[in-house]
Amino acid sequence: MAISHTELDLVDTATPAVAPTRTTAGARAARAVRRGAVLLPFVLTGVLYELCRGRIFQHRGPVHVGDLAALEARFFSVATAQGPRPLSAVIASHTHVALDLWCGATYLLFLVEIVGVCIYLSFRRRSAALELSLGFLVMNLVGWLIWVCYPAAPPWYVDQHGPAATIVDVVSSPAGLQRFDALVGLPLAATFYAKSANVFGAMPSLHVAYATFTACVAAPFGRWLRLGSIGFALSMAFAAVYSRHHYLLDVVAGVLLALVVLAASRGVRGLVRRTSFGARARAGGESEASIGSRG
Repeated sequence: MAISHTELDLVDTATPAVAPTRTTAGARAARAVRRGAVLLPFVLTGVLYELCRGRIFQHRGPVHVGDLAALEARFFSVATAQGPRPLSAVIASHTHVALDLWCGATYLLFLVEIVGVCIYLSFRRRSAALELSLGFLVMNLVGWLIWVCYPAAPPWYVDQHGPAATIVDVVSSPAGLQRFDALVGLPLAATFYAKSANVFGAMPSLHVAYATFTACVAAPFGRWLRLGSIGFALSMAFAAVYSRHHYLLDVVAGVLLALVVLAASRGVRGLVRRTSFGARARAGGESEASIGSRG
């Protein structure tokens, strides 16, 4: 049966419409996979943490208890009616229901904040999202190494057992965060810290490192994101001290850890860019020389 020119025109105009649809769907799927890939370092961190539980974290030297508390008192003491006291202890002693709720929510939402910002950045600039997730992994690896080389007791441990006691099998405590549990009527902090793999990991504060690193990476991507991430980092630093999970020394160490990892990340990225640019420039020069020789 013969096909008319009109039917052929319909076929010709309809056929190309299928290919772009398939191509667009494939591109969307590829972009979704790339965005999802930036979250892999978070998963890898969780897997490594579980592998280190009971294996690596237990191989440590003498625990720093009283000496770390003494350093805190030396560098961060303030005058009070009872005499000089560490500022961290003064902050923790002035409790309030609003602060309990605020600090508890901040401390327990650390992972939600960094993963949420990472997902947002994966739609804005994937390289920044990848920097954030890889930085999270690197900060944990460095922090865990410090835990082994410099095991340090948190303030709540000194409050409960004194500055000279080293109880190896002590159970982790939610410390000041148990007030948050009492207010919300759920053992959120207690459950979280019951799963802690290492009680003597106060130095540095990884919670503060996460929030600081997130604020640094997110700062260029809008005023509200910048203010929100900086506010969360400041809130995290206060919550770490207020809840007696960290000294001010631990907070400072956490900030420094984040800045060092950020500087290293930017340095590696700059080196890769320069190397890539140099390789392209050499390739371009060789190509021009080849064309010139043929001419």
